[in-house]
Amino acid sequence: MNKKLLMFALPVLVIGIVTALSYYGIFQMTLNVNQPITLEGETEQSINCDAGETCLGSAIRVSNSGDNEKIVNLITTNNPDIEVGYVGKLSLTQKDITTWVATGVPREITYTIVGDTFEATNIPEGYTLIYYKDNPANANDADRLLTIGEIGIIAGDLPQSDDWNIGELANYCDLSNGYDDYEHCVGAKLWVVPTSDIVGDALNWANMADYYYETDLIYYFANSEGKITVPAGSYIEFYPQYNVDAYATGGEYVLETTLA
Repeated sequence: MNKKLLMFALPVLVIGIVTALSYYGIFQMTLNVNQPITLEGETEQSINCDAGETCLGSAIRVSNSGDNEKIVNLITTNNPDIEVGYVGKLSLTQKDITTWVATGVPREITYTIVGDTFEATNIPEGYTLIYYKDNPANANDADRLLTIGEIGIIAGDLPQSDDWNIGELANYCDLSNGYDDYEHCVGAKLWVVPTSDIVGDALNWANMADYYYETDLIYYFANSEGKITVPAGSYIEFYPQYNVDAYATGGEYVLETTLA
């Protein structure tokens, strides 16, 4: 018996998988991060300091290359035998009162850059440290003059908000503005004047040739947290200061300061 092989062509069903688009688009960004805060100076220092004395380390400079001011916290290892602070140094000089060119031998003072209390050292005997605010709105010395002495509690930071030298108009880094060419473009002016020339809330300007004037502008930050503000495109320089207790045990103390 002949057998016939019956073959059926079965249709092949091809199923196409369609994926629905779940977004509108994609973009990619390569972000180049710039760290504007840099630390310069000796990051490992060693000094000898007698118990009961105050000793300074070497200069530390915190620079800000950015376009905006930056807040930096100075956090130092706590030790009950050693009080740590941060001070700046400022050269003061007498000046020719017609040309304002420096004359005579300059005097250097140290001053607190951050802390509850402003302190200054190396003030000559018979002289007083003052903060003098430039501001056309301040009509007289009573509005501009702040007597500091060697130790003084100052209301807020220096420069104060009503000081003309805090703003962009007072650019002491640009000689074309007609001002002194200083390292800091804005800041506070510290002077040392004969104590006898401070009469009430005024100065005896007849003796202004005897005053010691600033050679740069300074900053002071009134807080106990070690918080400083580094201006845009500028720097804050300070010296670590160590006040050692008179009864501290002799030996090696390692004190580390973190900038955060």
